[in-house]
Amino acid sequence: MPYKLGATEEQLDFSSKPSLDGLEVRVNADVPLSTFFDLQIWLSSGDAMQMRDAFVLFGQKILLSWDLEDDDGQVPADGAGMLSLPMSLAMAILEGWTEQVGTAKKAPGDSQNGISQSVGELIETGT
Repeated sequence: MPYKLGATEEQLDFSSKPSLDGLEVRVNADVPLSTFFDLQIWLSSGDAMQMRDAFVLFGQKILLSWDLEDDDGQVPADGAGMLSLPMSLAMAILEGWTEQVGTAKKAPGDSQNGISQSVGELIETGT
């Protein structure tokens, strides 16, 4: 029987950011590598349109829900909602996702998916 790919949901952990205490953001934690790399490339490009596209992509493909409201009520959990946020909050959410799901997790006593080293270790030894 083949291994079936599927979406994995997680709630972002903002415990290291006291100013975001109480914020609940649910995200898709298992996205295609192309989505992960597009976000990284676009955000680091310095190009305003690519950075904008990164936030829209996050809102469309990764963001599932949140408990954010503004003066007009519930902020939609989508690309338009991401673009409506203050820059500091939008970056905190995206960085929280990148840190939480972009970090290779080691399975105790075994390699994950048959790979013996984490992505971080591979990058360190390859440079």
